[in-house]
Amino acid sequence: MNKLTDDIWKVIYDTAVKYDKITPNQNIRHYIEQNADITLFNGGVFVAVGNEFDLYVLPEKQAKWRIRDVLNDYLAKMTDKYGTLVVKIHQDNHKSLRLAKFFKFKEVSRIDGKLTLERKPWDQ
Repeated sequence: MNKLTDDIWKVIYDTAVKYDKITPNQNIRHYIEQNADITLFNGGVFVAVGNEFDLYVLPEKQAKWRIRDVLNDYLAKMTDKYGTLVVKIHQDNHKSLRLAKFFKFKEVSRIDGKLTLERKPWDQ
C-alpha cells in the first residue's frame, strides 16, 4: 500500500475544496490509501480506481516537469490493463481539461459541471 505524502494530500485537499466544494478529512485520505492504486512520481501522483484515474501535481512542479514521458508511460500501462480510460474533471479546471484533451481524452458526458472524458485504445 502506498501512502500519500502530506504535500500531495494538500493538493488533493485543495482541489476537492476548490472544484467539488467538499472538505475531505483524514478518513477520506485513509480510504484513498487503502482502496486506490497510488502511483507516486517526482512532483505528483496518479490515483486510480479501476480504469478511472486522477492526476495531482505539486504547484511548484506544474508546467515544469516532463509530463509527456511520465503521462505517456502511465497511460500505456493503464491502457494495456483496462483498455478505455476515464477521467472526471470539473468544467472550471481549465489546465486539467487542456491536458486531458492534449492526450486525446474526449468528453462523453457533463453532469453538474463535471465532465467525464474517455480515451479509447484506438484514439491514441
